[in-house]
Amino acid sequence: MTLIEKYDLPYTRKASLHDHEYESGMHLLRLTIREGHRITAVDIGPEQAKAMGAQMLAWAEKQGA
Repeated sequence: MTLIEKYDLPYTRKASLHDHEYESGMHLLRLTIREGHRITAVDIGPEQAKAMGAQMLAWAEKQGA
């Protein structure tokens, strides 16, 4: 697994993105969110990552970022 980026989020949460390569050679984007002792990890495929990224960018631009 290769770290892409780490983020500090509101309310002392942290997130990270990793390129997760499986033994089969398949790559998925792993989003990990840490909230205190709780850790949530979600694997996202390329098409979903592209769609989610576009929606996040549109939202951020709407907020004036």
